[in-house]
Amino acid sequence: MKLFVYQLFCAVAGLTAWPLFYHHLKSRGQGESFPYRLGLKPPPLPPPGAPRLWLHGVSVGEILAAAPLVAELRTQLPAGALVVSTGTETGQAVARRQFLPQGAQVCYFPLDLPWAVQRALTTLRPEVFVALESEVWPTFLSTARRRGVRLGLMNARLSDRSFRRYQRAGKFLGEFLDLFETIAAGSQEDRRRLAALGLDPRKLVFTGNLKVDALLARRGDLTHPPSPSLAHRLALTGEPVLLAASTHAGEEEVVLTAYEALRGPYPSLRLILVPRHPERAPAVEDLLARHGLGSQRWSALKDGAGEPSQPVVLVDTVGDLFNLYGLADVAFVGGSLVPHGGQNILEPAVWGLSPLYGPHWENFRWAEEILREAGLGAVVHDAPSLAAATRQLLADPEGRRRRGKAALAALEAHRGAARRQAQLILSLVKKSPPPH
Repeated sequence: MKLFVYQLFCAVAGLTAWPLFYHHLKSRGQGESFPYRLGLKPPPLPPPGAPRLWLHGVSVGEILAAAPLVAELRTQLPAGALVVSTGTETGQAVARRQFLPQGAQVCYFPLDLPWAVQRALTTLRPEVFVALESEVWPTFLSTARRRGVRLGLMNARLSDRSFRRYQRAGKFLGEFLDLFETIAAGSQEDRRRLAALGLDPRKLVFTGNLKVDALLARRGDLTHPPSPSLAHRLALTGEPVLLAASTHAGEEEVVLTAYEALRGPYPSLRLILVPRHPERAPAVEDLLARHGLGSQRWSALKDGAGEPSQPVVLVDTVGDLFNLYGLADVAFVGGSLVPHGGQNILEPAVWGLSPLYGPHWENFRWAEEILREAGLGAVVHDAPSLAAATRQLLADPEGRRRRGKAALAALEAHRGAARRQAQLILSLVKKSPPPH
């Protein structure tokens, strides 16, 4: 009965609120996903092969984390047909770049509307569906299960907010979470929280987090910058670099105030400012102008349009942040000074940086746990503390390098989640019926 009421609500919302959804997408300079997510258009057909696997990640972070898992599955199931879906258009762009060359099909995940779900499942006909992190869509999961699709949840995590939401929802969300036949927890804390929701402990497995494998796989040779051309395009000749990554509204003001304070003792300090959402670049440019700080957009410098001549580089592209970490001396990771839940504080660790971040990292407790166990990372609360922490790191190059090496070693100790999760998916494949 609860599922019927939920589906009725979703159907009414889909029929009446679609203009709001369309406006939401267009306001962010998007809209391509609209007909596919609403079920107005079917997804592309799956590639040939068997078994047919459907892997879903919401956005950029999940898609990047999926890379080592996909590599393991390709090794174990070379004849398999793989579909990768995303819920966002930024994630879609990364998935196309990452997985289309590998022969996978890439599409949008449907909204949890009965007709959209039916159309996607009828077109893609998966034998196994794997969700990444914490995606639970009652209509999709119940419909897929009725069709005989084996369901797995990999890299499962429950943030503080998600855990409270599941607890408030009682058995409703829990019974749909229980439709997954195997659940791979990304951390021991996530496994504990999932068990607290009443899930069968026999289906809960701690495997470690895919994002560690993904980061280590991408790191390359850390004794050199990721690409000499990056330093050349920014005209870096040895001056120190502060990188402020994945910032949200309200955080750029703190970063710029701290940067202004640091330019006294470090007049040649360069700032690379990377808003979490590139479409915010015009608003951040206005803020830079109000601070009297000259800036240039990374998209122009990257394309060779003009010479670097300003102290601040504003990154307005998707997919470049990881390599830019390799140019930094100090990294601050945003989404953490404001109550957003944080961003991945392990990305700078891969490049030998012990990161700075704010107090709000609830969505990345697993990552903070890795650094905290190694005695690394540093919490800042405002512009003065950010400036002080940055000044301390810049003043001690040897200590900074030592902490960076320790951060990388902490990641190495957590390698192997992709192999363990691939084995769980293979066990689902063995249970699935022959392809039809």
